[in-house]
Amino acid sequence: MGGGGMLDVLDSISLDWSDVEKTHVITNELVHELASDRETLRYLLETIPERGLLEKCETHRLLDKLVIYDALERGFRIRLHFSTNDHLDRPHDHRFSFSSLILAGAYQHVRHRPTGRIDNSIAPAVQEDHQAVDTGIRVEPHFATIEEAGSFYTLHHTVIHTTVTTDNTVSLFIRGPAEKERSLITDRATGRLWWRYGETDEAPGRRLKVAMTPAHYALLKRKARSLQVV
Repeated sequence: MGGGGMLDVLDSISLDWSDVEKTHVITNELVHELASDRETLRYLLETIPERGLLEKCETHRLLDKLVIYDALERGFRIRLHFSTNDHLDRPHDHRFSFSSLILAGAYQHVRHRPTGRIDNSIAPAVQEDHQAVDTGIRVEPHFATIEEAGSFYTLHHTVIHTTVTTDNTVSLFIRGPAEKERSLITDRATGRLWWRYGETDEAPGRRLKVAMTPAHYALLKRKARSLQVV
């Protein structure tokens, strides 16, 4: 990437996720360079509120998401992901394609295939905190890897996968713009299915539920320093 510092690089690039293989190569170099530039990564983490990004950060049962750089108008947003102590097998897809670099910890990464066709007609648009729908469709694992610190991969938004993390797993995550309005989440044991929406389409109650507090943000900053990822 070179020249002018990491922030200049981030401020100058655009990404086109329509060519996922090409974007994989670019994001591989980009996130490795950012991960190795601890000063810039620390700056991006510690100035989230000042840059108006805390309102985009989220707390979930399985994962905390810190938005450290937002340039979706140029094709990407960068987040730090922190695993929680809950480790569930919950296959899902994403509204966007993304790349991820594991900075600390590890997880089992499993790709899945559905046993039937999943489309908009099979279930109402329910959200995670409402009753899920048993569609009769199941997802079955077909490829598994162990992702450890230093592992990097890119995933297309159509892929159904699950990550069963270990404690204190942290990843540097770079996503593209949304390519569909909602993503699929399943409970593999029961076959129940529900949908998750982006921030602009979520119900107000859901938005409040996942909003990150300043206190939790401060905790994650301390955790990042203790795990030596910044």
